[in-house]
Amino acid sequence: ACQQGSIIYTHYEHVNNDGWERNDTIHFIIPPIKEAGTYSQQLMLRTNNELPFLGISVIVEQDIYPMQRKLRKRVDCTLVEKNGHIKGNGISCYQYKFNIDSITLNEGDSLHMYVMHYMKQENLPGVSDVGILITK
Repeated sequence: ACQQGSIIYTHYEHVNNDGWERNDTIHFIIPPIKEAGTYSQQLMLRTNNELPFLGISVIVEQDIYPMQRKLRKRVDCTLVEKNGHIKGNGISCYQYKFNIDSITLNEGDSLHMYVMHYMKQENLPGVSDVGILITK
């Protein structure tokens, strides 16, 4: 219950059942922040057994308004340990959280976040949902 109070934003977007295409950018619009401070950002993924990789790379871009500041970060998501142990929670569907960055925001700042996969394969099967979690 204590952690619930620190969540500023949490939301998942569903990925097309046919796979996550490289040009399928997932958008998140975070409303204006009520309190200035430093916020932790996490990328959340839900996958299933169709994912053919031990890890994936994702690009997270952010536009911060009203300052018109842009940020871009590559997040390398290790899904399976070297010993074969799956790092996510679940049985046939797995849920993961990966740190993006901490960000300092002013009162009234809002974010537009864009997430896209950064893999050589055009279509990435096995990712069912992509989410963003922001906490104070």
